[in-house]
Amino acid sequence: MKGTCVSKMVVIVSLFVFLGGGAAYASGKKPLLLRYAAMSSPKGVRSAAVKWWASEIEKRSRGAVKFKFFWSKALLKPKAALEGIGMGTADVGAGWGVYHPGKTPLWTVGDVPFSHSDPYVGLQVFRELFKTYEPMIKELEKYNVKLLAPFVTGLSQIGTRKEVKPIIVPDDAKGMKIRFAGGMWAKFWKACGAVPVKMTYGEVYEGLMRGTIDGSQCYVFTQEAYKLEDVIKNFTFINAGEISSYGIVINLDLWKSLSPNLKKIFQDVSDEFVEYYARTLQQSNKRIIESSKKKGVKYYTLNNRQRDLWMKKAKPFMRKWAEEKDAKGLPGKKTQEVFIRLRDKYQKQIDEKGYPWS
Repeated sequence: MKGTCVSKMVVIVSLFVFLGGGAAYASGKKPLLLRYAAMSSPKGVRSAAVKWWASEIEKRSRGAVKFKFFWSKALLKPKAALEGIGMGTADVGAGWGVYHPGKTPLWTVGDVPFSHSDPYVGLQVFRELFKTYEPMIKELEKYNVKLLAPFVTGLSQIGTRKEVKPIIVPDDAKGMKIRFAGGMWAKFWKACGAVPVKMTYGEVYEGLMRGTIDGSQCYVFTQEAYKLEDVIKNFTFINAGEISSYGIVINLDLWKSLSPNLKKIFQDVSDEFVEYYARTLQQSNKRIIESSKKKGVKYYTLNNRQRDLWMKKAKPFMRKWAEEKDAKGLPGKKTQEVFIRLRDKYQKQIDEKGYPWS
């Protein structure tokens, strides 16, 4: 009788683990192979964070899930990513709102110039928005995708070539040809008296070298990733917000088909990704700054008066973003209010307690 009870218990536990997805691979079942459409190369801090994310899911699922990466737009182009993942061309990958703001307008709420000033805050805000704010959740559901984890670029800064003075306050940009980051940024630089120039990041190095542009809106990581430290010699920390309308998305039908256990693994790792990515981005930026200083790059930090001048110049753009969305029948003002509330909440946590990894 005792042996029978033990045998039954073993069978029940084995079935429980198998059905949960945690030991499917160990039980002889083929792993669920997911195609990940990556827009960047395998190098860089974001790609390293994505590889960590995938490896953690593979490890915690005990091999029930495996990922196959298609790097450098090999499977999908950025503008086609949402539709492609939604249709099943890829199962999961980088989804982009910044490249089609007309299709996912609410997702761009954090892309407005100077909307926030900390990458960790941006990541936390969008992690919570896509868990709790229905209008943004449904905006992606139209394309049959679900956001698992947000991306951010890191804070937008401004750099100029050696022959040009540094841009410290908005008036310094008058008459300068500035490569901009998309969205409302062209209008912002025009408001500063600059001439906005549209070009891909792959063209920025040559543009600066030849004098086609005087400066570029950039990020710390681009100093290394695009070798801009060779041509950008004046780098000002204006901390002008960042591009936040992109992240890891998964095909919604696939998501619904996953077992509760696998869903929990995906969600737990995606939540942890926010801290992992923010921490490694911060560490990477420190390393790149020190390295580029040795190559002659001069870094400038704003004082309070200079910071206030940028904020004054940017203030109308926050209001304009909300008004434009409301005019189209979208909850622009409400979305921005929710964004600001969450931004202030997470900024307060950092101000009072510091970063979780500090």
